[in-house]
Amino acid sequence: MRRLLALDLDGTLLRRDGTIAPRDVDAIRHARDAGVYVTLATGRLIGGTLHHARTLELDGAIVCGDGATTASAVTGEVLDASPVDLETAQGLVSTLREHGLVPFVFSHGDIHADESARSYDDWVRIWSEQIHYHPVLADSHAWRTEGTVAMTLGLGEDEAVTAARGALDERWGSRVLNTRFAFGQRHMVRSFRPECSKGYALGRLAERLGIPRDECVVVGDWYNDLSMFEFAGRSFVMNGAPDDVKKAATHRLLARAGEGGGVAEAIDRAF
Repeated sequence: MRRLLALDLDGTLLRRDGTIAPRDVDAIRHARDAGVYVTLATGRLIGGTLHHARTLELDGAIVCGDGATTASAVTGEVLDASPVDLETAQGLVSTLREHGLVPFVFSHGDIHADESARSYDDWVRIWSEQIHYHPVLADSHAWRTEGTVAMTLGLGEDEAVTAARGALDERWGSRVLNTRFAFGQRHMVRSFRPECSKGYALGRLAERLGIPRDECVVVGDWYNDLSMFEFAGRSFVMNGAPDDVKKAATHRLLARAGEGGGVAEAIDRAF
């Protein structure tokens, strides 16, 4: 029976400096040699994921954008996607701007933003190295290609984000799922198709590969990993993850998030 192993990137496979521990690289290689189908499942876009897939010499599919996109680990070609329709994406950008937020449009591989968003460049580049700035995002035609918008993101003050979230729910809630969250002092609201999640995309991938969910193993450390914990037969959570994320996993690891070694530990215990 073929088996599948899905790995979160940030905090799980990647250390705090953005590198992968050599013992994790070796463990992944051994798992693949044993016939395990290894994939990455991350919130990053294709542009922020592909070089890590190539480092690991993966030759299958990778799940990006928290499940909005599945792409080839070799070429970056989109294999499966749940895009936001163009009319909705335009409305989302306008609503974000109305509430004084800095809007971003995430395509399957690239990021589009106003020139005014350059101050966020280093932080946003985590999602993708391919960032395109426009004089006015809402007026640019560069991102207006049907079927390519994975999600939108709006950054701003907490109160403005809360207000924007309410307006987004009222106007576009039947078409997209709007979630607000914070990284440090940065507050934001993200909008994408309601069905999008890592677990949803992994389920579609496993079905295409003919791999039952009982033969799927996942490793993660954060809230966006909960859906794949729910999907997979076995789930491993990094030490240092939030308590409610730990409770959702079937197994807990000793290796701490961001320090490396957790993937090797999970592979050793799972296979």
